[in-house]
Amino acid sequence: MAATMATTKVERAGVGFGIGRQNGSIILEVHPHHDTIPALRGVQVGFELLNGITLEQAKKILDVLNENVIGVLAITASDDKTEAASLTRPQRNPETLKP
Repeated sequence: MAATMATTKVERAGVGFGIGRQNGSIILEVHPHHDTIPALRGVQVGFELLNGITLEQAKKILDVLNENVIGVLAITASDDKTEAASLTRPQRNPETLKP
C-alpha cells in the first residue's frame, strides 16, 4: 500500500481588532489588513464575549489584542492524490451527453 502524502499550505494576513454587537452580545471582530487569504474571502470572524463582560472590559481586551497580535494564519492540508486527481480528471463534453 502506498503512503499518502499530505501537504500543508500556510497563509498569513496582518489583522487588527474592533468591537461590534450581535444580538446584544459584544463581539471582538477580526479585521484583516489585506484580502490575502483566499479561504477567508467573504468570511467575517469574531469572538463572542461572555455575558456580563462590560464594554469597558471589552475595550481592555481589544487593546491587549491590538498590541500583541500581529496576524492570523490559515493552514490547509490536502491529500496529494486527491489534488492530483482533481487536476487530471477529464472534462465532459456537453455534446456527448445529449440523447
